[in-house]
Amino acid sequence: MQWNESGDGGKRPAANREINIQNQLLNFVRKDRSLVTIFLVSGKKFVGQVVGFDRYTIHVRGRDYDQIVFKHAITNVSVPRHVMQKMMGAPLDEVAPEAEASLPAPDGGGDDAHHDGEG
Repeated sequence: MQWNESGDGGKRPAANREINIQNQLLNFVRKDRSLVTIFLVSGKKFVGQVVGFDRYTIHVRGRDYDQIVFKHAITNVSVPRHVMQKMMGAPLDEVAPEAEASLPAPDGGGDDAHHDGEG
C-alpha cells in the first residue's frame, strides 16, 4: 500500500490504490510454498521457496541454503503455470485461447526474440 505524507506530519493511505503485481505474486507463492526460479543479471539462478520479502530483497529457501536476493539483481522470476492460474482464480484445466495461441510450440519453435539464449 502506498502512503502519502499529510500536512500535519501524519501518514494516510494513498488515494489511488495501485495493484502491485510483484507483491501479489511473491505473497501468493510464499503462502502456497510453491517452488520458484529466480534468474539474476549475472546469469545465476536459484530454485526454492519464497520465505519472505520486503521492498528491496527476497528471502529464498533452497534445498541446501537460505539466500537473500536483492531485487535489483533479478532479471525475472519464473513460476509454474498452475501457480499463475491458481493466483488468477482460473480453473486449473482451463487456459484462455488467446494465451494458448501465444505460447511457444512444444518443439521450441517460434520467435527467438522471446528466448534468453540459454538452453
